[in-house]
Amino acid sequence: MTSPSEIAGKSVLVAGGRGFVGSAIVRRLLDEGARVTVFGPAMADDLLADRAGRFANVEGSVEDRAALAAAVAGCEADAIVTAAAFSAGRQGLMRSGDERADKALAVNVLGLRNVFEVARERAIGVVWTSSTVVYGPADRYEGPVDEAAPRAPLTFYGLTKVLGEDTARYYRDRYGLPITGLRLPLVLGEGLWYQGAASAIAGVIAAARAGTRHAVAFHDEPMDLMHVADVAAAVTTVLAAGPKLAAVYNINGFTARLSDIAAAAEARVPGYRVDHTVEPPAITFPLIDDRRFRRDTGFRPARGLAEIVDDMLATETPCTKTV
Repeated sequence: MTSPSEIAGKSVLVAGGRGFVGSAIVRRLLDEGARVTVFGPAMADDLLADRAGRFANVEGSVEDRAALAAAVAGCEADAIVTAAAFSAGRQGLMRSGDERADKALAVNVLGLRNVFEVARERAIGVVWTSSTVVYGPADRYEGPVDEAAPRAPLTFYGLTKVLGEDTARYYRDRYGLPITGLRLPLVLGEGLWYQGAASAIAGVIAAARAGTRHAVAFHDEPMDLMHVADVAAAVTTVLAAGPKLAAVYNINGFTARLSDIAAAAEARVPGYRVDHTVEPPAITFPLIDDRRFRRDTGFRPARGLAEIVDDMLATETPCTKTV
């Protein structure tokens, strides 16, 4: 991978680069001066329309190793970043995994292996997005969990991430391939298009209009949250750090309850009120400990609760755009 002074001018292929997280990574890489190639399927809406002409685009799927290899060879990639994951329409990643397990396995695990194989052939590094849903329910743990805590997924999506992490460790141990995975918490920000917990949270902000009310039924347990731009910054931090990093890290932006987010939105929009019906969560995930990533890289997220609410209020439709 690269050092901080060498990111500018380097060629990086981003698989899944037109998705919610992937498009933010592309933006960050472009801002840092990288030469970017986006690899992935065509999407309904273009989250990168304002960056048109600044990156190369290759349509394809990580399920197609030959197409991926050709794209990596064509751009002479110095590194691969992959945020590719299966989602059936707007259902969200966890529900899509449970309802279409075969497809989730094909993209999230076998497709990820294709990325590692192509990287091995070209002797380049990979940064990829795992998830904190590799952990089990909160009551299995005592306090926040670090990378040493046992994984015990209760969703098929979480299982695919566990399998992805194990595959990554195999390629690191067997071939010495520099691979680092980042376990993402719930991610918010402009471009969030799929349904699920994150969209319910973002909807509280998106609905904020002076003198209006918004009803939401959701739990009020503390949640780990992160702005998508901070996720992108974490990815470029890994690219800059090089092969010295560990196989996987927990990352986080801040911790809040839905009631905290609702109060922040209400305080910023005169007369806006959130009618919050508290419901028990289907699964309560443990809070995470991200100190290892901060220690190893010096990374600090730029956005807390106040900043993310301000940012999303400034966006006309923060959670209705599609990839």
